Amino acid sequence: MVSLRQLSVPTSKAPQFVDITDAVQREVEASGVREGVALLRSRHTTAALTCTEGDPTIHEDCLELLREQMPLSRRYRHSYEGAENAVAHLAGMMVFGESTWAPIRDGKLDLGTWQRLFLVELFEPRTRTVDVAILGE
Repeated sequence: MVSLRQLSVPTSKAPQFVDITDAVQREVEASGVREGVALLRSRHTTAALTCTEGDPTIHEDCLELLREQMPLSRRYRHSYEGAENAVAHLAGMMVFGESTWAPIRDGKLDLGTWQRLFLVELFEPRTRTVDVAILGE
């Protein structure tokens, strides 16, 4: 069985980690898949997906490191929307990525003890779209 779905994820600031684990779990339950995989893909080049711990301090550390490695004061060639936009694209490509996945066992996401699924807003607050493909039986 294949179930193709979409999540609408509002963001309120940038950068921001938005926990989408529960929303993805609801899509898994609605699909009826008991054993399989959930594939997630951001439809945006300035919003990424990752699987990491839910503790906000690790998110803060990540964003601090990102600011140090990709400072807004640097001269970026992709600058017509400002340095913030260039950094958002670069972070999406080089740090996070556009997709992630999770196994499904017994009708539930089978994540590690501390793992959560996040959309990472990298540019401006807005509603983001995440494609969710649920495959299995």
